[in-house]
Amino acid sequence: MKNIILLALLFVMFMGVVYGAIVATGGEHSDMSGKIVGVLVATNSTEVNSILVQGVLTNGNQQGNVSVRITNETQIFSKNGDKLKSISFENLKPGQSVDVTFKGPIIQTYPPQATGSEVTISNK
Repeated sequence: MKNIILLALLFVMFMGVVYGAIVATGGEHSDMSGKIVGVLVATNSTEVNSILVQGVLTNGNQQGNVSVRITNETQIFSKNGDKLKSISFENLKPGQSVDVTFKGPIIQTYPPQATGSEVTISNK
């Protein structure tokens, strides 16, 4: 009887660990969450569109501003509930809440600069 109880207890603990691992690694992942405080539209071919985001870098909980370069490869979405709608750079406006995923390293300048892989406007 003790062996069955011990086995059941170990099984329940194992399932808790598996569930915790699934919750921790699943779902959406972004490198930064915050608000757009500025939008820079490129005026010639040597410049790149960018947004200035004020918020929290999710890896390390560092708060601050990051200049996010928006390239042709950057995917931009608007999130409404669980639905994502693809939108263009022109839809990005100051004051919007965004989640940003970076592509490549963050360049340690002031403000730090990164290239956006994905930008999602959220209804926070």
